[in-house]
This record gives sequence, structure tokens and C-alpha cells, in this order.
Amino acid sequence: MAAAAMLETKQLKIFKTIVEVGSFTRAGARLNLSQPAISQHIRALEEHLGVPVLLRVGKRARPTPAGEVLLHCAEQVLDKIEDAERLLAEQGVGGGGVVRIGGADAACQHLLPSVMKEFLGQFPRVHLQLAGGHTSSTLGRVLAGEIDLGLVTLPVAADRLRVTEVGRDELVAVVRPDHAWAERRRVPASDFADEPLILYDRESRMTDTVLRFLLEEGVFPRVTAEVDQVAVVKELVKLGLGVAVLPSWSIRAEVESGELRSIALGAQGLTRAWCLAALDNGSQPAALKVLVRLCVEHLPRLLTT
Repeated sequence: MAAAAMLETKQLKIFKTIVEVGSFTRAGARLNLSQPAISQHIRALEEHLGVPVLLRVGKRARPTPAGEVLLHCAEQVLDKIEDAERLLAEQGVGGGGVVRIGGADAACQHLLPSVMKEFLGQFPRVHLQLAGGHTSSTLGRVLAGEIDLGLVTLPVAADRLRVTEVGRDELVAVVRPDHAWAERRRVPASDFADEPLILYDRESRMTDTVLRFLLEEGVFPRVTAEVDQVAVVKELVKLGLGVAVLPSWSIRAEVESGELRSIALGAQGLTRAWCLAALDNGSQPAALKVLVRLCVEHLPRLLTT
């Protein structure tokens, strides 16, 4: 019993996640930890308990009989901790209060609503505010204390910020189903030379990434329209006014319905890393910690599907 009292909750969470997803690699992706870090925590856990708790078969992992016992206990402990965090968060904001998160307009529309739904399910009396804006303006709001958390793309250069990586996404070419590229798996930068390009807002970091991808290959795009809303970009592509480059998650519904097609860019694809940025000013309020945890749990999947 003394040994169980000394277990670290972080080790229990890592162990539980490995069992849930079936591998060290997938657990690392979900928890934003490297595989060596995951392995180190499990090794320390097994050394502390004196018994193996996971059986490795190739790249897969499953609990040993001792691990099954530990899993049952870990689920109970982690559930109690989550309950305590929720209660303390409501206590800390007087049963209500405000939590503010910001990000790009498209991210606010496609990525954050499901996270907000789960958060508000746990904290129905907390007033959650969502603010749209480009990366530079979102980081400025975080630094000014106007919002508590910013969902932005890396890199982030600010000494006063605490940064938590939450996954990667892919930028893809977007075309109508009857476009010449529609059945292709990949399109090189050179093929954009003769295509009218519908460009998203030039102030966006995403557009900087797209233009750099083209210009580095010597392609000077023929911009036929420039708009500051992803929804409008998609409608213009549907009307056959040009091609566009957008995050794959922002066109998921249109691709599934057959209205649009997506094609990978270049030989390697064009990807970005995302993070949460908050002021690094000591301990975070409990409600904000829970929101960060929910983002870390859910955003990797939302960014890649």
C-alpha cells in the first residue's frame, strides 16, 4: 500500500493512455511526449512497482495481469483527480467566471467547438469566450492579458509565453471534382503556374507558408481573388473560379460530400505544427488547465482527420 501511495499521477496517465491506444508511439502523440520520454516513465513505474505492467509485442503494447490490476486502480484515481480539478475550477472562479481562448477564424469554426462543448459540459457555469484573429494578433492578445489561451501555429517567439504543442496538420490543394487535378494524389508547385489561385488573407501565416512553397520552386502565382474567409474561398472554388490551398480539416465536410477534392502538395506534403500559447506567469487556474488538457487530448485527431 505504501508503494501505491507514492505513484505519480503522470505515470498512471501515461500507462492508461498506452493501454487505450495500444502503443507507446500513439500514446506519445496523444500526450505530446516523445517515445523515449514515454518509455522512461513506464520503466520508472515498473521499477517502482517491482513487476512488469505492459507486454510489448512488436509495436503494440497490452497490459500484463499486474497491469490489468493497475489499470483498474489508475482509472479510479485519475477519475477522482479530474473530479477534483473540476470542482476546484468552479470554486476558483466563484462558480462561474470567464475563460478566454483565441485562434484563427477557421480554427474557431472547425477545431475548437467540440473542445468547447466538452469543457462546458464539465463547467456549465463558466463563461467561455472565443476570439478569432491571425497568429500575430492572437499572440498579442495573450501577451496583453486580453485572452487566456491562443491556438496558433509554430514557431512562437516570446519569452513570456508557455507553449504546449498539440499536433500537426496538412495544407492541401483544393479543386472542384471536375478539375484536371481531381484524381491526382499529389500536385507539385510547378503546376500552379498556369492555374488561377484563390488566395486566403495575406496577413495569415498560412498564406505565407503557401506563397513560400510556390516561390521557392520559382512559381509566381496568378492570384485571381483574395478573401479573408475560408468559407468564401471554398465557395469560389466550387464555382470554378480557381484552385486554392487550405487546411485539410477545413474542407472535410465538402470532401466527404463530393463537392470538393483535396490533393497533397509536393513530394513530401506541406505540414504545420500547432500549439497553445499562454502567459508564463506562474500556476494556471484549474479551469484553464482543464481546457488545455482537453485541447491536448482532442486537437491532434481533429487536425489530422
